[in-house]
Amino acid sequence: MKLGTYVLILFVIMLVVSVGVYEYNSYLYPSEKNVKSVKVGDKISVYYYGYIYYGGERRIFDTNIECVAKDNATYPKTLTYKWSGNFDPLTFTVGNKSMIEGFEEGVVGMKLHETKTIVVPPNKGYKFDWSKVHNISLTQKIPIIENMTLNQFQKRFGVSNPYINSVYRDKYHGWNCLVLYVSGPKNLVTIENIPDVGGDYQPYPTPDLIIHVDNASNGYIRYSYEIKKLPILLPNGGVIDEVHKDYFRINFNPEVAGKTLYFVVTIEKIW
Repeated sequence: MKLGTYVLILFVIMLVVSVGVYEYNSYLYPSEKNVKSVKVGDKISVYYYGYIYYGGERRIFDTNIECVAKDNATYPKTLTYKWSGNFDPLTFTVGNKSMIEGFEEGVVGMKLHETKTIVVPPNKGYKFDWSKVHNISLTQKIPIIENMTLNQFQKRFGVSNPYINSVYRDKYHGWNCLVLYVSGPKNLVTIENIPDVGGDYQPYPTPDLIIHVDNASNGYIRYSYEIKKLPILLPNGGVIDEVHKDYFRINFNPEVAGKTLYFVVTIEKIW
């Protein structure tokens, strides 16, 4: 057999072996072109957790991953986080605006089973409403003797039928008050604020917000707020999230409003 014939046969054998190895490797390691990726209009299911930063600390505000929901040491939560107990994949159609804009844009192009951190800027997340923000002076004064309606008294003291000469705790300030006068027909309650001058009071169930009574004179009690740590969730749903030289801010927006959001997302299924 001629040398040229041997060369030709050897070339054919090498070609067949190369093709076989390529097809075998392609089967074991499919190319990226063969992996489905998310497009607008696709229906997808995802696992995720979302977080924001408070003073440099990561706080989880939402998740459908059970181990993240239950682990508060590794994954500290926002003040208003609520554990739903539902750990099913989140299913939605990309582009139908059922999710916030930045989240939908972030999943486009992700591949099946890929995990990615999506960063959502404030303008593509949850809107911030400045009408829901109130600035409160760090120093305050109230009359020693106050008149109020029965409804106002109930909100402040949690009591619907006050009695004269009874002492009730003021939920707004934390100190005691003496009822001086009650009139149902006049819808009127008169109280006397009786805190200790120089005393510290805790109006809400948190040690991070203290009221210090500075003095009582000329018919008024003067006091100041001491805020030790942020953020602070108030019973009325507001959050103290900023403290400045002369005032602090109570924010009634959702905690995620106006913030950069971070979502760690895994694509579970693409239809």
